[in-house]
Amino acid sequence: MRYASLAAVDRPFDDVYISPHLDDVALSCGGRILRERAVGRSVLVVTVFTADAGPCREIPPHVRARVGDMAERRREDERAMARLGADFLWLEHPEAIFRDRAYHTLVGALSRLATSDREWIARLASEFEHLVERVRPRRLYCPLGVGHHADHRVVFEAALLLAERWSDGTTVRDRPLHPEVCFYEDAPYALIPYLTEHRLNMVRARSIQQEVAPSHSIWARAREAHATMMTLSSVRAEVGRAMWRAATRGFLILQFARGKWVSRRARPRLWLVPELCEIGDVLPAKLEVLAEYRSQIAPVLGDLQSYVRLRLAYSQRLVSRSLAPSSLPLHQEPTPCVLERIWRIARIESEAPSRERQTNGSLWTFA
Repeated sequence: MRYASLAAVDRPFDDVYISPHLDDVALSCGGRILRERAVGRSVLVVTVFTADAGPCREIPPHVRARVGDMAERRREDERAMARLGADFLWLEHPEAIFRDRAYHTLVGALSRLATSDREWIARLASEFEHLVERVRPRRLYCPLGVGHHADHRVVFEAALLLAERWSDGTTVRDRPLHPEVCFYEDAPYALIPYLTEHRLNMVRARSIQQEVAPSHSIWARAREAHATMMTLSSVRAEVGRAMWRAATRGFLILQFARGKWVSRRARPRLWLVPELCEIGDVLPAKLEVLAEYRSQIAPVLGDLQSYVRLRLAYSQRLVSRSLAPSSLPLHQEPTPCVLERIWRIARIESEAPSRERQTNGSLWTFA
């Protein structure tokens, strides 16, 4: 069922998923939703940026083309939500390119948030809080912001703002007054090697569970990430020329170096608990959901088989990092699996004065 507005949502839900764009939740955690629905949990998917107009009116045609036909994308989303068995709501806010001219270039979209987005973060936090008051979910799932897209980061910041307000852990009877805030890894960006680790570094987040850390150098990580990125249709379209490909690899090296510096110098801000969801048995159903987003699959991924290959490689990396070789019986290999991962908040450290909040790759970073 589609709700026409936030005010029209008139029933409780077990889980609420916040999606920056119309396909993000399906790509990132569609398997988890299918599993939840199979055991009877109620799910509401809230998509934030579904308007095709905003304060910024003069948009170059090639930039406008990135959004596509919003009417068609909405029809696709309706069919996808029906396959997921989830209720849904569109908040009708403008995407980044409609909010600020700074986002009209690829560099701008991946750089610091525009100053005007400070108001959007506060506004979305208020809307999410109002939504939670209406539906009282047990969990609120939001994007981690892997890939550094401006819209994803704005939603992440709004969710974190709420998590800070709710961190006192107040409960009513046996039910938390506030939902548990979880961050899902944004696909397809999170399927690229090392991008999730980089994002965690940049928001000063740490995992409380030990993993087998990769020993590759920054150069080797950038090379592997770059090679995987170039399998995506959307990346090849933006950086098709050899010169831009080389520049992209250099950009990754600089970003990974910056993330490493932040992880060593800045005080941890978030302590997170990873939670894996095995989706192998529902993968065919998830692919049927993703197939509904026809207008986005080809320009972003190329085809669904590319998504499957990326998801399988990602899952194998997670297994290899979570299990040390010595923990496996002799001659036994990790069992093949298909995984999605979310991060639960274990602890939020009290923040230092506002000056620190705007430095060292911290959370509030504006142009």
